Order: sequence, then structure tokens, then C-alpha cells
Amino acid sequence: MKTRSTLIALAAMLVVGFGTQANAQDDAAQLDYTPKHMWEVGLHGGYAFNSGDLDFDAGFGAGFHVRRALDHIFSIRVDGQFIRVNSSESGRPFEEFRANSIGGSAQGVVTLNNFRFDKPNRKFNLYVFAGPGVGFLTFKGNRIAGGPEVDFFEEPEFQDFNQIGFNAVAGAGIAIRVSPKFNIALEHKAMVPFGRTADYFDGDNNRQIAGTTYRDIPNYTNLRLNFNLGDASEKSEPLYWVNPLNMVIDELTELKARPVLDLTDTDEDGIIDMLDQEADTPQGAAVDTRGVALDSDGDGVKDFEDAEPYSMPGLTVDSRGVAQAPAYLTQPQIEDLINGKLTAYQRTEDARPTGSLEDWFLPMIHFNLNSYTIRKADYGHLKNVATVMRANPSVRVLVSGYTDKLASDDYNRVLSYNRAKSAKEYLVNRYGISPDRLIIQFKGKEDVLVPTNSGNFMNRRVEFSIAKGGETEMGQPSGRAGQGTFFSGSRDAGY
Repeated sequence: MKTRSTLIALAAMLVVGFGTQANAQDDAAQLDYTPKHMWEVGLHGGYAFNSGDLDFDAGFGAGFHVRRALDHIFSIRVDGQFIRVNSSESGRPFEEFRANSIGGSAQGVVTLNNFRFDKPNRKFNLYVFAGPGVGFLTFKGNRIAGGPEVDFFEEPEFQDFNQIGFNAVAGAGIAIRVSPKFNIALEHKAMVPFGRTADYFDGDNNRQIAGTTYRDIPNYTNLRLNFNLGDASEKSEPLYWVNPLNMVIDELTELKARPVLDLTDTDEDGIIDMLDQEADTPQGAAVDTRGVALDSDGDGVKDFEDAEPYSMPGLTVDSRGVAQAPAYLTQPQIEDLINGKLTAYQRTEDARPTGSLEDWFLPMIHFNLNSYTIRKADYGHLKNVATVMRANPSVRVLVSGYTDKLASDDYNRVLSYNRAKSAKEYLVNRYGISPDRLIIQFKGKEDVLVPTNSGNFMNRRVEFSIAKGGETEMGQPSGRAGQGTFFSGSRDAGY
């Protein structure tokens, strides 16, 4: 009962302490005082020995830990470890004895040297710690040196002993800061065990000898390699390395760096010299919010010098800012100017050749990928072509087919021919245009409108242009290409 009460008291004290510090950290966070900070993880290993009734031999230990700061002084640490302590002495029940413990502890850690506020970060970190722990125990020994190994817990007198052992840990250490992400620590820890096994870490409670201790205390001196986890650009080092007054110092430094407010206004224009971009403005001159003298009409003459502060925009002004009105034309001069322009225009029109259709613009049509079927969206364009041809019976039209650059040259020549033929068949069958007035030419992937090697809708087209004379229809190329149907139907029936 005494052992259980002691453990409960230690755990309660640790929880209350952690809770108080966590609340303090939350309050600080609300004030935006405590910076975001990193977690610490570490590995440790070192020398272990037993302080008990018998002589001890060298042992060892190893483990890992995770540590989190609650504020600049207090932090919590969860420590996992394996530890072995060895004992030997002639004439005892076990002349050689080995006690192993695998477990861990939760520790409250107090930094002792973060009360100094003269530097932004500590180079050394002195700390003490304490907390409850638990471990799985395995005790083995040799009753005679060099003899067979005996399992302590299988011996008849110890079979009812519990192999789960509770303990209280306490210790101290010193850490050396190597970089913002790494430090090395030297630490010593003592583990005070509880329960029936507390005095058997050396294999013997030695009750028959007066003055011996009533419990054994394993000790562990270890070297720790500690790493800080987190983005250094967003988080500070763990708070036990950080000066609590850093934020105050930064704010004071920023405040000292601010310029001294000087209310001097040399030219007395109402804008202080610190903000005045024209510190020598004449007395009484109107200025803008920058202290620059106003030029209301934007003629380059400041208002205080401008004899006409609001001249019409676009007029030239003299040195006094007065607008110079332009000389106006008389009515006869205006009439002569108009007549001269009309005469020149008429001469141009008279010189223009008549009956020339080479520069006429005719619409083009486009096709879907690998298709030569006329799209319904282009029916209107083809009607425009037919309208022009009906109004000019002597006009012959070049029907030039094109493709994009996706296929081979031979394939594209056939496909461009099919597209030109499809357009011609539509005009012939739908609008009754004479076939000999439509001259098919196929250009394949020549002269693309959009310079790209990928498929492009604008490049898949048929263009119409006025034949200049002498053009002949290109013969159908060999091969097959594309998908679609040629238009056919009765003109009188409408399709």
C-alpha cells in the first residue's frame, strides 16, 4: 500500500504541474508571445551500475526519447530505455547476477539556466528531471561463478514476484548546443524501484547484515544525441534554448530603428519636411498632399505663376501660362479645302481599274479531324461563294484544299483533294454552279495558318479565290484518305 500511494502521489504531482504549465502556454499563445517551436527527439547510450548491497560490475543501457517544451523553463519528456546492471560477490546466493529492465518513464524537466536573458539562445542547457517509470524485469544469475545460469523468477521462493516493476526516476544533465537543429547532452539518472523486487537488483536483499539498504538503486550515466524536428524558417528551437525576452528585445530594437518624428515645415505649406517632395515651395502657393505646387490645367506652369490657371486642354501656352488660340479659317478657305479633297478623291476613284476581281475576299470553310464532310456550320459560307459566282457568270474560282501536319505528305495530299472535291460537289449539286468554273487544287499541309505540328482546326480548310487565268485543275492523287461523304442531290429538290 505504501508503494502504491507513493506512485499515485508522484503521478498526481506530475499531471498537475504539466497541466498548469500547459494552461500557461495556452494563455501565452493567445497573447502571441510564445513562438511556435520544435519538438526534440534523441538517442542515448551509456554506462549503468547498481547501488545496492553487493559489489557492482559495469553494465550498460540505451534508448530514445521525445521531449516537448511547455514554456521556457518547463518541458516534458517520454524516455524509453533498456538497462542492465551487474553485481558479483562471493558467498552470496548468486555470486554473479544480471538485472535487466526494459521500459520507460514520463519526466518533468526543469531548465535551470534560462533565467538569464542577456542572449537570444543558450549555449549550454543545465536541467534536472523527475517522474514515474515502469519496466519489465528479467533477473538471471549464477549461484557459482561460471556455473549454469538461473532464472531468478523461476526459483520457488521468487515465483510469486511480479516482473512488472514500477520506479521513480530523477537526475540531471547538461546539453551543449551544436546548431539550431542539434545538441549533445551528458546526463545521469537514478531509478528508485518499488515493490518486492526493489532490493533484488543484485540478487540478494542481504537482510542478515545490519546497515544494508532496503532497496537497490540502478544508475545510468549516458550520452544523448538530440535532434530538433521542424522547419527552422517557421519555428524556433525548443523553448528551453530560447531567451524568453526575445520578442520584447526585437520590438525594442525595431522601435529604436524607427525614424524620429520631425514636424519641421520649412516652406510652411502645411506638409512637414519628412513628407514634403518640394521643400522650397513659395509662400502662399497651393500644394498637393506631397507638398508639390499645383498645376491645375496641366500646362506645365504652376498655379502660383500661371496667369490663366485653367486653360483649355491641348492648347499651347506662353511663359505666363496663357493659352494661344489657333488662327481660324475663313469660309472661302474651308470651301477651297473641301473642294480640293473631293477632287483628289475623284481622281483616285477614276484611276482605279474596273472589273478586277483578284482582290475579292471569299470565305473559307473548315473540317473536323480526318474528315472531308461539309459541316452544317459552313453552309452559309458556301452560299456566299455561290452568290458571288451567280452574280459574275464569267468568274472562275480556285477551290484549294489543306490539312494540318498530323499525317504523312502523301496522305495529306489525298485528304486535301477530297476536301476540295467535297466543296466543289456541294456548290455544283446544291447551287447549280457549272463544274468547269470550279478548279480543284490540293495543297496538303503547305501554308498552315497556325504554325504548329499538332492538329489544328484552322489548318483543316478549303480556301476559295478568283482564278487569274491559266489555272488548271490538278489531277486526283492516288490513294485513300479521310472519312466522309460527298454531297449529292437534286438542285430543284433543294438537296
